Amino acid sequence: MNIILYGPPGAGKSTVGKELAARLDRYFVDSDQLIEKRAGRNIPQIFLQLGEAEFRRLESAVCAELAARTNMIIAVGGGALLNPNNRAALERSGPVICLRAEPNELLVRTASTTRPLLNGDNPAEQLAALLKSRRLLYDSFPTQYDTTGKSVAQAAEDIVALIAPQTLQVNAPGLEHKILLGYGLLESLPAILEEHGLTGPTLLVTDENIARHLPITTRSGQLPFTTLPAGEQHKTLDTVRQLYDSFLEGGLDRSGTVVAVGGGVLGDMAGFAAATFMRGLRWVNAPTTLLAMVDASLGGKTGVDLPQGKNLVGAFHPPSLVITDPLALNTLPEAERISGLAEVIKHGIIGDPALFESLEASTAFGNLAQLRRAIEVKVRVVEADPFEKGERAKLNLGHTIGHGVESASGYRLRHGEAVAIGLAAETWIAEQMGLAERGLAERVANTLKHAGLPTRAPGLDPASTRAAMSNDKKKAGGALKFALPKRLGEVAFGVEVDEALLLEALKAATKE
Repeated sequence: MNIILYGPPGAGKSTVGKELAARLDRYFVDSDQLIEKRAGRNIPQIFLQLGEAEFRRLESAVCAELAARTNMIIAVGGGALLNPNNRAALERSGPVICLRAEPNELLVRTASTTRPLLNGDNPAEQLAALLKSRRLLYDSFPTQYDTTGKSVAQAAEDIVALIAPQTLQVNAPGLEHKILLGYGLLESLPAILEEHGLTGPTLLVTDENIARHLPITTRSGQLPFTTLPAGEQHKTLDTVRQLYDSFLEGGLDRSGTVVAVGGGVLGDMAGFAAATFMRGLRWVNAPTTLLAMVDASLGGKTGVDLPQGKNLVGAFHPPSLVITDPLALNTLPEAERISGLAEVIKHGIIGDPALFESLEASTAFGNLAQLRRAIEVKVRVVEADPFEKGERAKLNLGHTIGHGVESASGYRLRHGEAVAIGLAAETWIAEQMGLAERGLAERVANTLKHAGLPTRAPGLDPASTRAAMSNDKKKAGGALKFALPKRLGEVAFGVEVDEALLLEALKAATKE
């Protein structure tokens, strides 16, 4: 794993990077200096003699080269990550920390340097224009650090703390397990298993989407693995039967461990297979999607779908360990990452108003602190109600309608997209019932839209959606029970909704 420092000229990428390298015993490289070495010219000469286009070509080649290496501190030139291919390559290799500083301090730090983009008659004006043009790019990185007024030593110390791995403990009786949260953990998967006493026969279970990233994300050549077809449509008992065959072929016995590396669907299936094979095997969940990291991997619920509905067959079977590596998020298509934000927004509504408010302001999400906050919301609820006898029903917010929408769409909608539609509709219902404070429905809908999530599913049939909801496992006494928000941080559960109001909400949610 690498650590990448990015940001405007003068933010401290090189000076702080060298200090980080010394503290962490890593090799430091400045991408601009490497470009100069490759070109045999300094950067002003490259711009003057070869042109900016040639500089950017060299820059892309250097980014690809550095991304293929590991255990480095990389200072990246200010324009390098404007190129999405450069950004994607480097983000897959390690966390990017975007360094910022006040403009006046940036000017002081760059006064004695020769930087082509600030080399004019009015550096202050040029810097202001540069910062304005790149503000959205800089803001898009989840991990930010302001070096204004900070010594190099202090900045390095703070950044080490920002990216240090963390451990959370789930203390729910009968569901106790640890959650490891940190960058690059999947690279060390075999060592982590051994460190936690998970020895014996091991089988890594993944799907077709993740399998092509395994050499990048797990370095797990030592672990035998099996690959399942990807997608909710394969979350069936037939697929679980395939897993049983793989367990037998792999020699798994009661001392063995199943390691699930993938999204929520994969984790649910592998966990259920582990729960039922030989009356229970140990298993490890290594979620690779945002939705799985903040929701599906937590709480010990496993299961598969039936044609009549989602998760109708399942078991509580907690993993021995959850291994959450945010670098896996960089293997996702953008639409999949956005889909996961629905669960983060849901957690903000349920138990962390500040988390919700942060997503109102910015959808740059994925650093350790943000992930921990989203995870902790669910952990608190699970610890209060491990086996879904009461309060844990709060977590169903958005899911009663969401599951109906997802099923009625033939699973063309991603789970997070369906949950987003459910959140918008159920918050509207709560407001119409006088349960939610006025304006909450609009606020939730606007936050979902800001994140790039849908709030309606035009063209779906309301009656089919309602019929799909009839098989929801959250029914009690034949009646659907909803979790509905009152305000940020407070959710009522076990709420029955008038059928006419529910149908009105479904018509609005599916209107063309």
